[in-house]
Order: sequence, then structure tokens, then C-alpha cells
Amino acid sequence: MNPNDIIAHQQALLQNAQTWLFAYSAFLLASPIIGGWVLYMFYARLRDIGDELRKLRIACEFARGRESSNQASENPFRP
Repeated sequence: MNPNDIIAHQQALLQNAQTWLFAYSAFLLASPIIGGWVLYMFYARLRDIGDELRKLRIACEFARGRESSNQASENPFRP
């Protein structure tokens, strides 16, 4: 085998290895960023659900407060 062919083959292998190393590095860098974004969106959705539940609880308490104040104002002994 010609020494020039061996060197060309080694350079091709090195270039292929560098390409894979770049792709792997990009994957390692992008994974925590994407994972952090997914986690942020998950907790943001949980926060929205919590806000909706809080509003629902306040509305229910407000409605119960009106019902109990109406019942308290009525005198059961009065005809």
C-alpha cells in the first residue's frame, strides 16, 4: 500500500472522528438546555393550574360566604 494512501486514509478517519466528536459535544451541550426548558415549562404549567385552583377555591368560599350570610339573616322563629 502506498504511504500516501495510508496518510489519506488516516486523515479521513481523523476527520470522521472530529465530526462525531463535534456532534457529541453539541448533543452534550444541548441536552441540559432542552431539559431545563422542558422542566421550566412543566413547572410553569403546574403554576398555572395552581392559580386556577386558587381562583376556584376563592370563588367557592365567596359563594359559601353569601349562602351562610343569607341563612344567618333569616330568623327561623319569625313567621
